[in-house]
Amino acid sequence: MRIIVVASFVVVLALFIFATQVPVDITPDKVSAAVSEAVSKSEAPVDEEIVEQVVLNSIAVLEKGQSTRLKYLASAYLVIWLVFMLYVLRLGQQQQALDKRLAQLEQTPETQED
Repeated sequence: MRIIVVASFVVVLALFIFATQVPVDITPDKVSAAVSEAVSKSEAPVDEEIVEQVVLNSIAVLEKGQSTRLKYLASAYLVIWLVFMLYVLRLGQQQQALDKRLAQLEQTPETQED
């Protein structure tokens, strides 16, 4: 039982570490290409460098916020898991105590009144 708890703790801890890492799929090259495409379709004159810088800043802010939210989510999951595992371990201890008490009761001779 304890081996399962320890193994599941290691798995949850690994998931916590990997879940808090935000994969970044948006590169500056992709942003430049998207801005260039959008500006070419635009009828109004636009400075591409300013738009690109604004987009990159917005992406940085959003990624930071997403990272923070993922950390809170993973932390909450970890806390809930720990509480549940402590509960399961406590139930296991109580079950062992009850089994031991039952074994003691089965070994005592029964006294019968006639």
